[in-house]
Amino acid sequence: MPDASVRHVHQNKMREFVASSGLVNVIFEGEEEFGDVESTPLIEDCFCQEIKSITSSDLSATQRNELETMLKEFEPLFSRPVQPVAIGEHVIELLPNVTRQKPHSYSVPMSYRREVDRQVKELLDLGLIEPSNADVTYPIVCVAKKDASIRMCIDYRALNAVTKVPNYPMKDTQELIFTAGMAQWLTCLDLLKGYYQIKMHDENRVLTAFSTHNGVYQWKVMPFGLSGASGTFQKIMNNVLRSHSSYAQAYIDDIIVYSKTWDEHLIHLRNVLQELENAGFSVKLRKCTFAAKELQFLGHKIGGGKHAPDEEKIAAITRLERPKTKKDGRSVLGLMGFYRSYIPNYAEFATPLTELTKGKKSGDVKWGKREEESFCRLKKALCEATALNAPNFGKPFEIHADASDYAVGCCLTQKDEKGNYRPIAFVSQKFNKTQRN
Repeated sequence: MPDASVRHVHQNKMREFVASSGLVNVIFEGEEEFGDVESTPLIEDCFCQEIKSITSSDLSATQRNELETMLKEFEPLFSRPVQPVAIGEHVIELLPNVTRQKPHSYSVPMSYRREVDRQVKELLDLGLIEPSNADVTYPIVCVAKKDASIRMCIDYRALNAVTKVPNYPMKDTQELIFTAGMAQWLTCLDLLKGYYQIKMHDENRVLTAFSTHNGVYQWKVMPFGLSGASGTFQKIMNNVLRSHSSYAQAYIDDIIVYSKTWDEHLIHLRNVLQELENAGFSVKLRKCTFAAKELQFLGHKIGGGKHAPDEEKIAAITRLERPKTKKDGRSVLGLMGFYRSYIPNYAEFATPLTELTKGKKSGDVKWGKREEESFCRLKKALCEATALNAPNFGKPFEIHADASDYAVGCCLTQKDEKGNYRPIAFVSQKFNKTQRN
């Protein structure tokens, strides 16, 4: 009490009270003040708090307020469940004169069945799948996650083998990195279960049928695993953002908005959000990054005229164990080669590992001192990789080249305002036998 005395209150004196002001509290009967009681925020307050948790620390108080005010206008875009959008659909075109064969079915482990039932029920409740009478069905495969949960996948390899895949061009990721990397303000939007927002062509639903231990279902929306699905999604996103392509691009379900000034960025972001709202898309708020000076995009850290490898991806590569088979070796080279533009003389460093993967015959590889040195040099080079400047196509470029007995490498550069050469990209190529002679 205010006078330091203690007053005992019977629990029957406590009543739940819902205020019209928008807060839910527990209060006490009586005139005395018992101190502050922690309140439980409503959905609107949760939305505001979530915005605060994901907005960039680069913002001033005024900028943060302007951004939050605008995002609140689009709350339905961030809060509605996944649903098919009003534009576009995925069509499956089978190859001519082909009869679909029933693929081998897999038994769902008993320990996974309850979770499979839960996920199927969730998909039914969301209206994403429906019961099916299909004659040909595809099996589900349960993949265990690190957190002991499972991911339910469908093996569509047999369907893909008899599907005609449209040749729709995907975005050039390097060009996206260069273009967006020049910006001073960046926002990355992540669509909620992006594929599930694209409708399946009505007549093709039966082709997507899958079987579980409790029944057969087919998709009303585009599932993962279909050949041509990524092209369908990219085509739809290109159409949605066509009138905003000078400041917004999409790589499948990742959308990046980039601007030179703060005022421009607010306008650009509003335009893109409005376009997504008009089409009926749903955006996963927690996966978005708003109004940042730099951010992670497609495995790179970009912004402010520069781009660098994603530090988490590099850390994962440095923890790789040495490859024991040709298949392992190709996987390692694939991961490291993704960042080859950041490594001077990558081709020369990687030559011993490349030699290991030659030939169609599978099996263990012969690992020696030369291969170990190559493996360690590549890891070290990735850890020390420098940030590269985004190219300015209005200025001249210069190429600096070097060669050895095994490979040639060069660095594409441009001068900065102080006249210093800044690296744009490193390129290297291993010599073949004829070129070495």
